[in-house]
Amino acid sequence: MSPATIVNSRLLPPYASVLLRNQITARSLSSLPPEPSTLGGLITVIAERLGIGELATGGLQLAVIGGAVAGFRYFGGYFFEFLKKKTIVTADFDSRDESYSWILNWLSDQPYSKVTSRFSVSTSILRVGQRLPGEGLDAITQPVYFLPSPGLHIFMYKNRLVWLNRQRPGNNPQVANNSTAILERIEISTFGQSRDLLQSLVFEAQKKYMDRDRSRTVVFAADQYGAWRRTRSRPKRPLSTVVIPSNVKTTLVDDAHEFLVSEQWYSDRGIPYRRGYLLYGTPGSGKTSFVYSLAGELGLNIYVVNLSNKSLTDDTLGELVTDTPSRCILLIEDVDAAFVQRTKGEATTGLLNAIDGVAAQEGRILCMTTNHIENLDEALIRPGRIDVRVWFGNATRSQAEELFTKFYPNLPQHSPLPHLFASKIPIETFSMAHLQGFLMGHKQRPERAVELVDTWIEAHNKGNATEVTTEDL
Repeated sequence: MSPATIVNSRLLPPYASVLLRNQITARSLSSLPPEPSTLGGLITVIAERLGIGELATGGLQLAVIGGAVAGFRYFGGYFFEFLKKKTIVTADFDSRDESYSWILNWLSDQPYSKVTSRFSVSTSILRVGQRLPGEGLDAITQPVYFLPSPGLHIFMYKNRLVWLNRQRPGNNPQVANNSTAILERIEISTFGQSRDLLQSLVFEAQKKYMDRDRSRTVVFAADQYGAWRRTRSRPKRPLSTVVIPSNVKTTLVDDAHEFLVSEQWYSDRGIPYRRGYLLYGTPGSGKTSFVYSLAGELGLNIYVVNLSNKSLTDDTLGELVTDTPSRCILLIEDVDAAFVQRTKGEATTGLLNAIDGVAAQEGRILCMTTNHIENLDEALIRPGRIDVRVWFGNATRSQAEELFTKFYPNLPQHSPLPHLFASKIPIETFSMAHLQGFLMGHKQRPERAVELVDTWIEAHNKGNATEVTTEDL
């Protein structure tokens, strides 16, 4: 303490000296920098070291705090997504994919769908909600499906908490194009990192959906965009309903069954695992009908390509064939139509690349039908591409008798009518479609059909068979 301070303190009262010491101590403390224990204190210390004023210090504080908030908002989203990936597993389904139909069908049969107060009603469980042509036509009423409505739904699956989010995006391109199809998405999520539970759900939904079609043959057709679209589902047609020579039927069916179980045999010999059948002959002789029956017998679906489609390019055809499943029947009807407006060489190149190129699907059965085999390029139907050729001709008398018997199953066991009807039919003159059309005019009167068949044949030769066929309706 300096002498001046001592003198002054002696002149002041005792309590005044205490106040003076406290004031000096306070001034000393105020001159020290603040403790950098807070963000503001740390910024103030940095600002004083940089020699900037109080206004700049406040601005610096606001900038740092704003940057911290913006950084949290930017990186917080990534952190949240990272946390979700580590704790939640999710399966996405798009309504443009076939798996979407599996999930809708599965949901329609879940207990939650039967009790939820937020549900939608649909007559179809096809992807993008399109009506399924041919489905339900063999029933009295259309099917009705009760499904969870768009939004979030929480339920239990195998004693695990699962939540489903059904979405309909607002900027839907299909809606913008005035299409009736509405694109949707479904997300199914659960806690954990293992995908086993959701994969089990997907496989269960797939099996349940496939079981619906176990007794039916599903037909897919190529659309103008180069994609397969399910067009109809029909009951499987028994082979017994197709009236063709029995040896032809047995040979083709046995050959197809043997092919489906011979994948290793083909692999061991380096032969592409494909089988091709060419069914050719007169119109209405049962070529396409046999393909449908074969598909039902083998439990396969049919994928139909129409080569007369003007929008079907070589590239599109190649993509379609590549996208067929490994087990199916690829049906190309009236294959000679590809050569109507193009030369044989031009038409064959794209078709060959599609059915026999490097990217061609293996495991499938190719069936081609034609009424004019003479119009086909030999390169298209050579061995290795077409393995079996089968001629379908007009009806023989044995076929006519078999058709009559199947048309009237309630005839007495030894009724002479089938044989009498067949004896009047000229050999290989009329197609099976012609005979069936005649019998359709007498569905409940087999005796009347036998009586009028001679008149029908005579009228048919004169070109007015329709009038005779329908006169007794």
